[in-house]
Formats: sequence, structure tokens, C-alpha cells
Amino acid sequence: MRIDADCHLAAPSNGSGIGVDELLRRLDAAQVDKAITWPMVSYTRAIAPDNEAIHAAYRAHPDRIIPFGGVNPLLGLDVALQELERCIEVYGVRGVKLNGARDGYYIDDPNLSLPLIERIAQAGLVLAFHCGANDFEKTHPFRIAKISARYPELKIMIVHMGGSGLPDIADAVADLAAEHPNWFLIDSEVEYRKIHKALAALGPERICYGSDTPFCPMRFEWDLRQVVYQDLTEAQKKLVFGGNAARMLGIEAH
Repeated sequence: MRIDADCHLAAPSNGSGIGVDELLRRLDAAQVDKAITWPMVSYTRAIAPDNEAIHAAYRAHPDRIIPFGGVNPLLGLDVALQELERCIEVYGVRGVKLNGARDGYYIDDPNLSLPLIERIAQAGLVLAFHCGANDFEKTHPFRIAKISARYPELKIMIVHMGGSGLPDIADAVADLAAEHPNWFLIDSEVEYRKIHKALAALGPERICYGSDTPFCPMRFEWDLRQVVYQDLTEAQKKLVFGGNAARMLGIEAH
């Protein structure tokens, strides 16, 4: 099973991004089976329409779309908690993504982030964090480590694994990931040397392929990763290109 662990999907009212038909076209072109799918960039725009669009896409294509929700506490914590509850109870998401870099808050903020994380952990969902150089202070892996210490059973996706800009913080991510076995590193927008260092330190069981579609062209990213991971065994490649994500989410791989 091939899984792209970093795809964004937008509602038609968004004005940017792609819908499910285009996402499926790109998945088919790359011969990828499933996509972990979360909202587009929101900033101060309401994020709820994208969550609704992801739910509709999942209902129409449950064999292709793995739905994640997104919430932004800077739109109002009460609003974010209500939207989170809708994602959990109505939409049945498999996880939730928080993006402190995009939205401008510290991901371990006790007043903004932790109330959301508490509910995500309580629901037994996977939590995804943007973790990148474009705002390393707010999204630094030491903050994620503090969250893991508070919720040790929580499975966490480290999206961009400290990349998404230069100089990156991928080494810090790999160092801390060695102490937190529930972290899964998503390789989207990461310099290939840092991916190789993470492979050497953690093994292929902790890294997942992701394209960051539509910010990056999926077919290009897929083909590029064939070179990045060319020295892995076929069994190890299957882990990186889908098996690890399936295990993280409790999806039966084939």
C-alpha cells in the first residue's frame, strides 16, 4: 500500500488549493493508493469549510482519502474546540493537524494549544504538527517533546521534520525522535542529506513519505524520493512509502 502522508485539500470557497478530483488525479498519476489529507493554509480564514470538504471527499472515496481535521485556536479557542468536536464526532477524522507556524502560536501554549491536544489525546487520534524552519521557535521539536512527556501514548506526526526552509532543524528532530518512539517523521520538503541522517539514526520504521501537495508537485516528489531511498531494501521502501503510515493509523496494509 502506498500512502502520501502530507496532502492538502480545499473547499471550493477557499479560492486556492485543490479539490478531491484533482487530488485523486495526482494520486493516480503517481500510482499512490491513499492520501492523508488536511486543510489548506488558513491564516485568519475560517478553516471549517476545508474540514467539511475533506469529510465529503472521504465519504465519496473512503478507499483513497484518510481524513485529518485542522483547527486554529487564534480564530478563538471556543470556535476551535467546537470545530475539533465536529471533526471527531461528526466527521470521524483519523487525526488532527496543528500548524503554529502558519497560524502564529506556540504549539505548546497552555492556553491555546494544550486544551486542543488534551481532547485529541482523549479521543485516541494521531496528532500532526508542522515542524519547520519557517518558524522554528513556535514549532521547535523541544516543544513537541514537552507535549509527548505530558501525553506519552499520543502518536505524533512531525510534518517536514524540521525542514520547510533553511537553515533547518532536522538534526534536532532526529535527536529528540530517538527518545520518543511514538514520533513519525514526514519527509516532505526536507533536504535529502537530513533524511539520510534520520534513516541512519532511527531506521526506516520511523519515516513516512509525504509530498506536501499542492505546495509541491506530487509526481515530482514521488519520483525524487525513489532516488533518495534507492539504497533501501524493497521491504524497507514499503515501510517508508506507506507501511509506517498504515501502522501508525491502524490501517491494514497490503
